[in-house]
Amino acid sequence: MVLTRLNHQQIFHREVQRLFRIELELFDPLAPHINPIVYRPLFVSAMEEQFMNNVAKEQIKTLTKFGGSANEDVLKWLQDIEEVFDRAQLQPSNKYLAVQSYLINAAAKWFRFNKSSINEWSTFKVAIIKAYQPSLHETLLKMEQRHQLPGEQ
Repeated sequence: MVLTRLNHQQIFHREVQRLFRIELELFDPLAPHINPIVYRPLFVSAMEEQFMNNVAKEQIKTLTKFGGSANEDVLKWLQDIEEVFDRAQLQPSNKYLAVQSYLINAAAKWFRFNKSSINEWSTFKVAIIKAYQPSLHETLLKMEQRHQLPGEQ
């Protein structure tokens, strides 16, 4: 059977919908069961698996870089980058390695300076949010200075 680009898109959309319906269970370290349940996409063929890998690689290539400037939203950037990493099924250790290539300018310098205390993905997320999330005062100041545009309610 020959799969066309349209067939691949349909397969991709079905898989995305299937993944969105998965209910995640929170891991409780005190619970008697030790083996957490891991859900992986089900591929019908090797060609379909290769297609999904190519889609994930293309999505990773299109991610925006983060420079740490005042007009960049670190929370939005982190959410966008993690969504793509999750779709690509990157493990946390690989997320940590991959994200380093998406830091530029001040953020790249910040990371080089703090790299010794940031050794994994979850530590990286906390540290970059602390470093680049605007303070509540700055956020309120921006909101006060914003003017309502025509057509906004």
